[in-house]
Formats: sequence, structure tokens, C-alpha cells
Amino acid sequence: MTNPTRKVLILGERDNIAVCLADLSVGDFIEQDELKIKVLNLIPRGHKIATKAIAKDEGIIKYGERMGHAIAPISIGEHVHVHNILGDRLSAEQV
Repeated sequence: MTNPTRKVLILGERDNIAVCLADLSVGDFIEQDELKIKVLNLIPRGHKIATKAIAKDEGIIKYGERMGHAIAPISIGEHVHVHNILGDRLSAEQV
């Protein structure tokens, strides 16, 4: 039996985002490991996708660590990038 090509990489078990291993299109379906996600936006390779719903002000978790927070609600399957997150380091420097 052949393994399907992996589309995303989760870097830590606590993560709520995954790294896209290929360009993803609206409507693509990711079914690997424990994930079943419909892609909601065009997401370039190397960018992030939400694997769980993320509320406004909730932490963005990558490598099991908080790297920033959502500035708007983020749905499962949505592109996670500068338009909807703010890095904690940046927000601390702007205070």
C-alpha cells in the first residue's frame, strides 16, 4: 500500500498550526495523521494553516511554544500569516 503525499507538517503535539509542504488551493482536503481539514484560502508552500479554531487573542502555538497571538478569529483550514496574527516579540516591542 502506498502512503499518500504529506501536505502539512505539525512540529509539536500542542501546535494549533501546521507548515504547508506544498502550495494549497481553496477546497483542497488534508487527511493525514489525525487531521481532516478543508483548505479555506490559497496557502503557499512554507506558510502555515490552522489545524484548530483559534479565537482572537489566543496564542499561536508552533514547536509547542507560543510564537504570537491571533488578532482576529482564525478558522480551521485558514491561512495563518501576518494578516491575522501578531508575533509576541513584536507586540512587546511596540508597548
